[in-house]
Amino acid sequence: MLDARERYATQDPGHLWDLVGLHEGDVVVDVGAGTGFFAFPASSRVGEQGSVYAVDVSEDLLDLIGERAEAGHFRNLHTVLSTPTRIPLEDGTADVVLLANVLHGVPPSTVAEAVRVLRPGGRLVNVDWKKRETPQGPPVRHRLSPAEASAALRAYGVKRQSSFDLGPYHYVLVFLRPAPGRRPGHLVSAE
Repeated sequence: MLDARERYATQDPGHLWDLVGLHEGDVVVDVGAGTGFFAFPASSRVGEQGSVYAVDVSEDLLDLIGERAEAGHFRNLHTVLSTPTRIPLEDGTADVVLLANVLHGVPPSTVAEAVRVLRPGGRLVNVDWKKRETPQGPPVRHRLSPAEASAALRAYGVKRQSSFDLGPYHYVLVFLRPAPGRRPGHLVSAE
């Protein structure tokens, strides 16, 4: 199901990255990467100067991504085994962090980790199921409306930047992680 051909018609990853404005040289962290549905197109988009970290709690799925990356010569795609409470990447690693179809099912600690690995000025991209009946997806009672997802993510200090639909069943919310502000009365050195 994670690799079904029909999925491209309903949540085209290339179109997502076009709308997000993913650029060559960007660093992407795909939290809950599954089989790499969004990670592989991101890898092609960011090129040799960029990197994509496919993060998941499933060793089997990461092994599959690793095998596919090696076979397809995706040298900038790296797998990262995580836990619900820890993504083993440095603070501020990513220009873009993707949460695709996972926000309704991950604990708050995973979201906190996703924001931690996002650099100040970076973007958190949440792809989610619309809160209505669709041919696939989780039960409607588990889904988050855009307002519910926005409220949940704002609690981590990110600010909503934009939103758009991705096919007939999904919406996308893009958040910005603000740069830390200057403390009043403190000068910043020009050195």
